[in-house]
Amino acid sequence: MNWENIEGNWNDFHGKLIQQWSKLTSDDVNQVRGRRDALLGKLQERYGISRQLAENQIEDWMRRVGEQTSVGIEATDSISQFYKRWFGGILDAQRQSVELMSGQMRKAMELPARLTECRNPVEVARIQADFAQTMMSDYFEGARTMLSVLTDSTEHLARDQNEAVRQQVQQLKAPSSR
Repeated sequence: MNWENIEGNWNDFHGKLIQQWSKLTSDDVNQVRGRRDALLGKLQERYGISRQLAENQIEDWMRRVGEQTSVGIEATDSISQFYKRWFGGILDAQRQSVELMSGQMRKAMELPARLTECRNPVEVARIQADFAQTMMSDYFEGARTMLSVLTDSTEHLARDQNEAVRQQVQQLKAPSSR
């Protein structure tokens, strides 16, 4: 991370500065207003340290904050990918739903023509019973398929998210070897 990022997002770093250097007050941080030389001066004043030591502390702090920020960005990117896959599953279920309803509408529109060909009430009853059985069977099969797609997508999302969180925790816990 470079100082321009910190300066441009100064309000976001206010708390992190006070967390790092507890002798700095909110007024001190507000007076610094993103100016690195002002922070150097405040650190020297509050901690009684040399300019070089203050410079080194700022560099170390910037490196750590940059690492934490990049870990957060990586986590956001991977979670975004997980949701893209999940959303793809949702779209697949929606496509299947549209196909099911289109097929059911087609079958329903064909029914009157089939009924006009009937010669007696027994044939009408048979066609109606076949129609009802086919419609219910199609609905149940379609619902089972869509539920399976949604369940699989959600399970994959949960697994991916758990793995990403586990990896991020390991990265944050790992001692810095730099």
